[in-house]
Amino acid sequence: MRRVRAVASLALVLALIGCAGGDKVEAIYELTALPNPAVASGTTAQILVPEPRALEALSTAKIAVKPTALTLAYYPKVAYQDAAPKVLQRILLDTFENSGRVHAVGLPGQSLLINYQVVTEVRAFQVETYQGNRARVEVAVKLLNDSDGRVLRTRVFDAAVPIGSDDVESAAEGMNAAARQAALEIVDWTLTAI
Repeated sequence: MRRVRAVASLALVLALIGCAGGDKVEAIYELTALPNPAVASGTTAQILVPEPRALEALSTAKIAVKPTALTLAYYPKVAYQDAAPKVLQRILLDTFENSGRVHAVGLPGQSLLINYQVVTEVRAFQVETYQGNRARVEVAVKLLNDSDGRVLRTRVFDAAVPIGSDDVESAAEGMNAAARQAALEIVDWTLTAI
């Protein structure tokens, strides 16, 4: 029994040492919404922006890069301010609010009387270097009537922004531009529909 505990303790210590090692974040890149997005329409409706769904590889604060069509890696020692789906959720919320064209927009748990939900799934949130350098944000969106659960519209938004280099600074700037572009298109599409 003592030996089992000793082995278990050693395994725990080694795991903790491994976790404290090589993945130390040295820089955090903050992606933000456009301060004054121009949208065509407005609404008096109240809109909920739930956290987007994403596969595990994109549900991270690490900055993803695709060096080939089939591989996904991460820039070392850098991260976003939160996991990519939460970053996108914040950018969408802020884009709605910053437009000044919506009565109220909120997150789950804020006790708003919701009319519509903007349900999203992140399909791409990465820098791609295998066919030129670009930042790419692809999001599948469903506009849901909250009162009856019916989907009013669906669409896939794919924002790709060329970047001059694959270094992390260019990557972060490109990802900020691509996320802003995708959010602006989603917000404009939503407000035009309701």
